[in-house]
Amino acid sequence: MSADDLEALYAAPLPANRSGALYNAFSYPTKISAESVGLFIACHTEPGDHVLDTFGGSGSTAIGALLCERPTDLMLTLAAERGLQPKWGARRATVYELSEIATLLTRVMTAAPEPTAFTAAARRLVAAAEHLEPSLYASEGPDGESGTVRQVIWSDVVACPKCGEETTYADTRVRYNPLRFDTQHTCACGHTGSPDDWPRVLEDVLDPWTGETLTRRRRVPWKVYGTGPAGNWSRTAVPADADNEEEARLRPLPESAPLTALHWGDLHRNGYHQGIASLHHLYTARNFRALAVLWQLIDREQEELREALKLLVLSYNAAHSTLMTRVVLKKNSTDFIVTGAQSGVMYVSGLPVEKNVFSGVRRKISTFAAAFELLHGLNGEATVVTGSSADLHLEDDSIDYVFTDPPFGAYIPYSEINQVNELWLGQTTQTQDEAIISPAQGKGVDEYRALLTSVFSEVARVMKPTAEATLVFHSSQASVWRALATSLDDAGLTVTASSILDKTQGSFKQVNGHLAVSGDPMLRLTKRSQPTSLSQVATSTMTDLVAGSGRPGATPRERQRQFSEVIGRAMVDGVPITMNAQAVYDFEASE
Repeated sequence: MSADDLEALYAAPLPANRSGALYNAFSYPTKISAESVGLFIACHTEPGDHVLDTFGGSGSTAIGALLCERPTDLMLTLAAERGLQPKWGARRATVYELSEIATLLTRVMTAAPEPTAFTAAARRLVAAAEHLEPSLYASEGPDGESGTVRQVIWSDVVACPKCGEETTYADTRVRYNPLRFDTQHTCACGHTGSPDDWPRVLEDVLDPWTGETLTRRRRVPWKVYGTGPAGNWSRTAVPADADNEEEARLRPLPESAPLTALHWGDLHRNGYHQGIASLHHLYTARNFRALAVLWQLIDREQEELREALKLLVLSYNAAHSTLMTRVVLKKNSTDFIVTGAQSGVMYVSGLPVEKNVFSGVRRKISTFAAAFELLHGLNGEATVVTGSSADLHLEDDSIDYVFTDPPFGAYIPYSEINQVNELWLGQTTQTQDEAIISPAQGKGVDEYRALLTSVFSEVARVMKPTAEATLVFHSSQASVWRALATSLDDAGLTVTASSILDKTQGSFKQVNGHLAVSGDPMLRLTKRSQPTSLSQVATSTMTDLVAGSGRPGATPRERQRQFSEVIGRAMVDGVPITMNAQAVYDFEASE
């Protein structure tokens, strides 16, 4: 494709969408949709070409490469809107990724099972689990009618700082008519203060599954939502709801249940993680039992469907099955909105939510089947390697195009988050080559830079002389950007252009040549033909770039977007990055 066509690809609006079957099938952090990546691959390559992703993540590059054979309606529309005519056809992809759960996702999606067979097996799986645990989510409605739990809002128990009287955190915070969170609560003794300052009540509990005693925050059911013959209902929790949880806790688990210690690191908090030492402590007993039963039953299904069924269960697990599931308030709502776990952290709120795992997994089946409809039967090859991309198995000058998005410094500690799924798989991410900044792993910015350099050196080795790479990156810290710039330079890669992935608006927006106005810079790279140094070619400073990028009367949001513009231009021009995002905002605001 011509240089002008590639300019149109990078400059025109392009969605980083967060919807559709390919995205909804698995809640894994991703920066750009597989369909958008597929369009980039189609424009940068020819049918049969070999594409590489050295930080495979959710598998967008591998999936996008396969979709070039059978482009979706969105891919065709995006190409037509830009006047692009890529040569559609099967490509080959190689993806390296350290994470066990991420490579499971990529393997399943790039070798998608036949949708009808998968759907039948998944329905059998959930039905068999419910048959083994028929009363696990049984509950009575407000009028005593038989029903099934949809979700339960739990609450921490707190004590008045003055008199010690115990109550629920929910009762100190939640008010109705209108629904809101109050910032003050008055105890019967007359003490008034912020509910967040009321100490959590702790309890010593014997764990019947491990035989160990642990000290944890005491939580109780507060509000129950269910369904029955007359429809959905909700009510205040009663003692029987706590009894149901205790009954689930006291029965033995399936032998395959992973009663495994968590490997806490940068995300551990002494407060809300108190007593959460093993995987099962992140769940109610009922939900952990439900997952354990499903996990054991997967082995009864056909071998060729087992990985897809594991992915189905785990796709619901980390986002919706644990105590990290939350409630939120929306304006003018009469009741809570139940949402999933907060992305990128392992936060447990004072009002965690227990969702019905069997119902949740059943709802996911159709989403996966829709994704498999798009991907089943494609002829392109996808090689998925669980391992470090600092040592690629590929030959020199063998790759036609690279699309990748490395970890953003200390932005997300992926391996720590991924263990919530990976401990079910029995194998967690090997962290020695994980390219992040992590005090818990003893990795600072220098270690991060060295790991990136080792990967990008391999990228440069395997790229053909005429090949290009696209790299998505984000950070508000100058030190992280300098680490990236140095690693690319040391590896022999040159930044030739910069665009912007606007995740908020879901588009690229061109401003002043190759630059755009929002989100994460996207960098176009080539192999450098002669040795140079970024510091040797720079003719201006970052202050010069900031001063030249300002727009009178810019809103705070527009000023924030300008940081990405400045970073992109600095990477292209070889200007040393010396200002954090806040320094740029402050400079622009003072102009």
